[in-house]
Amino acid sequence: MILDIEPFVMVAILAAAFLTGVLHGTIGMAGGILMASILSHFVGIKAAVPAMTVALVFSHFSRVIIYFRETSWPVAGRVLLFGIPTIVLGAVIFGFISPQVIAVIFALFLILSFPIKYWAKRRQLTTGPKLLAAASMIWGMLAGNVIGPGFFLAPFLLGTGMGRLTFVGTLAAITLVMNLVKVAVFGTTELLGLELFLLGVFIGLATVPGNWLGKSILKRMQDSDHARIVDALTVLMILNFFYLAVRPAV
Repeated sequence: MILDIEPFVMVAILAAAFLTGVLHGTIGMAGGILMASILSHFVGIKAAVPAMTVALVFSHFSRVIIYFRETSWPVAGRVLLFGIPTIVLGAVIFGFISPQVIAVIFALFLILSFPIKYWAKRRQLTTGPKLLAAASMIWGMLAGNVIGPGFFLAPFLLGTGMGRLTFVGTLAAITLVMNLVKVAVFGTTELLGLELFLLGVFIGLATVPGNWLGKSILKRMQDSDHARIVDALTVLMILNFFYLAVRPAV
């Protein structure tokens, strides 16, 4: 079994991948970072990030297909144009960071997502091309180090005036390319061996049916419900990553 994971544990991981896929398909964010936090308890956060990077290629690709017509391709292109160079830099830096520091970075990143989100909401942020380019470069650096940087990018995407379905599709297209870049970088290092790659493939495939189910849920969801779910999950993940930072490394 991959990485000496017991069969029943592997079944539980794949079941969690399906459920987080439903979440990811529903709200466009949080599924990847939630699954990374779960997987970290079994293989350690240093291994969970590259494995989840592979998994998210499958997850995002399925959502790109699902939301293809709703996606704003010009916005996705601008984000990637300015974000890809800093994604590469962030992914290289990731290889030199300890598991405890990675967990703290995840937790602090999620904490900062609250003031960024509510600052943008209070100001009724309107995102022009220059602001989107600047936000994309910062997002790229975060994206190279953490799973789920959509929390930072989300207010700037929504500030372009897009609705829920367009937001989910556009973010899926952006993060698909982001994770392909990270897989390429991790693949040139010792961070992503064959076993972690295969683990990521299995997890990614398990998320695909969840993504399809998530779209049907999203169509019935109110904006206020969407926001409350994201906030509740963010708090739980902050606590989880601080726990991973202080416990002995796997």
